Amino acid sequence: MHPILFKIGPVTIYTYGFFIFLGVLFGYLVSQKRAKESGIDKQQFSNIFFQTLIAGFIGARIVYIIINWQYFLNEPLNIIFSRSGFVFYGGIIFGILSVFILSKKHKINFLKITDIFALAIPLAHGFGRIGCFFYGCCYGLPAQSFLGIKFPPNSPAGSWGAKVIPTQIISAVFLFILFIFLFKIRNKAKSPGKLTGYYLLIYGVFRFIIEFFRGDPRGFFLIFSTSQWLSLLLIFLASIILNKKNRQK
Repeated sequence: MHPILFKIGPVTIYTYGFFIFLGVLFGYLVSQKRAKESGIDKQQFSNIFFQTLIAGFIGARIVYIIINWQYFLNEPLNIIFSRSGFVFYGGIIFGILSVFILSKKHKINFLKITDIFALAIPLAHGFGRIGCFFYGCCYGLPAQSFLGIKFPPNSPAGSWGAKVIPTQIISAVFLFILFIFLFKIRNKAKSPGKLTGYYLLIYGVFRFIIEFFRGDPRGFFLIFSTSQWLSLLLIFLASIILNKKNRQK
């Protein structure tokens, strides 16, 4: 585990931030290419992309604060200015709201834009999960099998004092495979919204399952974590979208 990638004088480049940057960069390049194929103006889409990116990061932090509100009340500055402390689904929710508003503003089909993001998000998310691994967050439950990895005691994952399941790497591998799959079918899923439906369905199912193996502090309601309830919502929305698109054939 290497939380610090390198230092140049007083400047410290953190591995987590570096992989987040790579994710945003490659996500942007892929989405720009897809936007061009979809006939969307380059400058228009760039504006939508970066405004949605900002909304996503804000949403990811806000939902993290909501889930960990007791800790936030005790240590508000630690959460606000922490390098970690993001909930992916918070970014998705705020990102979708941002795309909806911006699609209306630019008069572009909403589902046409979400299809582009559906292709870019798993790629960017995959790099982000690698960053999580190097930082030591989003870790799994203790595991004594060959799958277990021992993190340094000063890292979040090291708090268990034992080997844990590297759910970050498992998630990253899955997300890259999901990106490849969506990239290959992008031209076959011509109806706006279909690629979005596939992404929401497949990721929702995976996230619901992987949550059972997560060992970091989770917000829970009844028998499932907050992310599992949101996963079920994504699966439900995906089923509606795909069912509607299949009927349009």
